[in-house]
Amino acid sequence: MKKILKKSVSLLLALTVVAGSLLFLPYKGDTAEAASAWYIPTSCKNMVFYCAPDDLPATYVTLKVYRQGSSKKPKASSIKSLTTSDSSIARPWIDKAGDIRIYFFKKAGTADISFQIGRQTLSSRITVKEYTNPLASFKVGKKDFTSRFNYATEYNYFHTSDMKKEMVSIKAAKGWKISSMKMQYGSGTYEISSCKKSSFSKKVAFKGNLDYITVTMYHAKTKSYVTLTWNCIRE
Repeated sequence: MKKILKKSVSLLLALTVVAGSLLFLPYKGDTAEAASAWYIPTSCKNMVFYCAPDDLPATYVTLKVYRQGSSKKPKASSIKSLTTSDSSIARPWIDKAGDIRIYFFKKAGTADISFQIGRQTLSSRITVKEYTNPLASFKVGKKDFTSRFNYATEYNYFHTSDMKKEMVSIKAAKGWKISSMKMQYGSGTYEISSCKKSSFSKKVAFKGNLDYITVTMYHAKTKSYVTLTWNCIRE
């Protein structure tokens, strides 16, 4: 009887020790999740853009950060130690929504952006190239506006009377493609949301007080975008 009682007590103690160990044993899944809870999409890990043109003091891109397996963004208060390796090329800033904006200026070069969320360190590299005109040709009727975009992304053309049917002709420079465009002319609009065209042409009558053409250019090698705007303003 004593032997049976001793065995029962020993078994009970063993079970208690095992149960206690299970209670305090760290769960591997939680550890792994904590180690890689947040990530930067591949498209944002190595980004290439062009310097801000003369008509802009700076421009920026949003660095995207998500929780694994979802589209949830981190809170602004959880992002710590946000730094840049070269502030003369790119400077990061967090807005109230938790979005990280990377501002870049007139100087070409490369900068590494890094920050921490909890114990996790994330980083991204941004390469800034000298701005060059992405257009080989930009004409409206007989007027050639190509050179207006050599150092600026926006140009205002003033006129005093309606511009009757004018041929709008746009050609991309070498290495560039027309990615999207939109035209506003009087009460009419024309839009291409997604394309990879080398050239575009269309006859348009500019009758409004503030008509415009906006065209976004895409450079395949650097995977960068530049948006140009031609404003047609009647005085």
